[in-house]
Amino acid sequence: MTNYEIADHFSLLSKLMDIHGENSFKSKSYSITAFNIEKLPKEISEMDDAELFSMKGIGEATGQKIKELQATGKLSALEKIIAATPPGIIEMLGIKGIGPKKIAVIWKEMGIESLGELEYACNENRLVAYKGFGAKTQESILQSIRYYKQNQGFHLWGEVDVLANALLQQLQNAFF
Repeated sequence: MTNYEIADHFSLLSKLMDIHGENSFKSKSYSITAFNIEKLPKEISEMDDAELFSMKGIGEATGQKIKELQATGKLSALEKIIAATPPGIIEMLGIKGIGPKKIAVIWKEMGIESLGELEYACNENRLVAYKGFGAKTQESILQSIRYYKQNQGFHLWGEVDVLANALLQQLQNAFF
């Protein structure tokens, strides 16, 4: 796994912990870990245990989680919290303008568990009744949902270029 993939796992874990209202210090710690991993000068896969555990922001528990990720490709703490989270809540993390704390309010106080329900609530003007959600925020969320839906199925060039070239090479090898 690359450093960015490992950091993404820790970042998602941090956000989901915030949504579930778990220990805020632990959540912040995972967020800081994700940030520090992205800034490392070399890949974690090239480091030995001593070097990894001596890096800034990576303690014993975090280091063990990184080793687990490298060995299995999964993070048990993340898998556990994903299982306890409705898929629509995780999808909401991709919407610009709403972070983990607002998603927690949307889910736990409003009972909304999907983007469709959230869009419907915005169209009915129901979000403004809750603290932290004004008319501007509601309109911004609605625009972000529309943008998100409009761009589903599209990918950034840099993300698919490597995959496309590999596929092209396999096709050339198979048919020429």
